[in-house]
Amino acid sequence: MKDFFKKITLRLFAFIFLICSVLILFHTEESYASENVDSGLIKKASKSYTKKFCNSIGFGLSKESAMNFSIKENNQVFNKRKGFNNINKELLAEEAAIAVIEKCGYQINLSGDKGVQEFKSYYLSKDKETSGNK
Repeated sequence: MKDFFKKITLRLFAFIFLICSVLILFHTEESYASENVDSGLIKKASKSYTKKFCNSIGFGLSKESAMNFSIKENNQVFNKRKGFNNINKELLAEEAAIAVIEKCGYQINLSGDKGVQEFKSYYLSKDKETSGNK
């Protein structure tokens, strides 16, 4: 019985040591912090883009004109923010597409998951085109 408790105690100590070593070696708080910063920046940029795009559509601009205007304006506003140039464009496009479809998708004849995917791919192509002109 005494040997059994020694084995359990040894295994428990080894497990705790392993977990502590992993946490110390990989600095998990830094990775969580960077994810939160990126996530917050994506949400802000997406919200700003959606507002600009939907307002442009409401004023009567075409989908392409509203897209170009909104991307350029958003880039000007957020380029000064640290980390915006390294932001995940796929996540930003996804977040913006969902918000646009929810807020003003009916005005551009897009709805549902198919509309989100179509808008996302259109956004990414226009963003690539815009960033290539710099």
